Amino acid sequence: MAPGLLYPLAMIRSILRSLRWRYVVIVGCVVVAALGGYAYSHHSEVNAGTDPAIQPVSRESTGVWLVDLRSALTQARARHKDVLLHFSPPAHRASATLQSAAAVLDSETLRRCLGESFVLVRMAPPSSASSPGNVTEVTTWAQKLGVASFPTFVLLDVQAKPYAKTELVATSAEKYQDEFRRLQKIRTNRDQALTQAGAVQGLERAKYLDKALAEVATFADSEYSDIERKIVDLDSQNAAGLKAKYESTVVTREIDSVIQSEVYPLADRGNYRAAVARIDRLIGELKPPRPQLQLLTAFKGQLYFSLGDKRRGTQVLDEAIAIDPQSESAARARAAKVQLMGAS
Repeated sequence: MAPGLLYPLAMIRSILRSLRWRYVVIVGCVVVAALGGYAYSHHSEVNAGTDPAIQPVSRESTGVWLVDLRSALTQARARHKDVLLHFSPPAHRASATLQSAAAVLDSETLRRCLGESFVLVRMAPPSSASSPGNVTEVTTWAQKLGVASFPTFVLLDVQAKPYAKTELVATSAEKYQDEFRRLQKIRTNRDQALTQAGAVQGLERAKYLDKALAEVATFADSEYSDIERKIVDLDSQNAAGLKAKYESTVVTREIDSVIQSEVYPLADRGNYRAAVARIDRLIGELKPPRPQLQLLTAFKGQLYFSLGDKRRGTQVLDEAIAIDPQSESAARARAAKVQLMGAS
């Protein structure tokens, strides 16, 4: 990245994605801390094959905690069951309450009961003998599903689509059973709303899709982006207020995808003019709301400075500021303008 592009890195990556990346960093730190602490511990290590409650996937595996999510999903599809994914805490760090809860979860009675409705999968912090691939899998899924503490349970459908999450710690099998039954109803309600949406058109369809997303609220933005986009398209005039509800999230995500995959690579190669052209096309395609439009316009101004066109760069940065003079993005654009004028 050329020196002149410090501004878009600071602005686009820290504002456009600030909440998202801050959350990922927090989640990642939680996961790494758990994994790192466990990797150097020799207390209470559990290995597949030595504990009857934790086994590799087999055709007969029912009511046991599996350790291979991909194979478990294959089994779930074959058996028409959901997946109950358990991110368990490191055993050596567990309090007395967590140890009691773990004993309940590993009891044969509860495992068999849960196995009637779910394929059970446990993602435990790896031991010192674990492969790098195992560490990566646990960390990747924890970040993807927003796991910020241990233990956490996530319920997935047979397509690996998450629909519910809980951090319940219980010392009775009944409490776990009640909680997972309650959460599984979320998937039933989601599917019912999606079925209803498929039977109608226009605004009515948008309303049912919105109802489905309300059921999976925890994962709506991260895992159901296709449905959010459909809602925005169906309520293009905002007659039901749904375009306004989802548009900012949808457009921000789509802008981010293009910036990361197309615009930054062009800028990294010094092809600033092509980067400006791609931003112009992006604005024309998405017609973004003011906050995103301001970011993209400011980015263009920076790129013009990188092209050596000080006059045009200043003009475009002023256009960005004028979109919303009181915003944080405007303040950053002013600061960038001063910095760039001084450096030119």
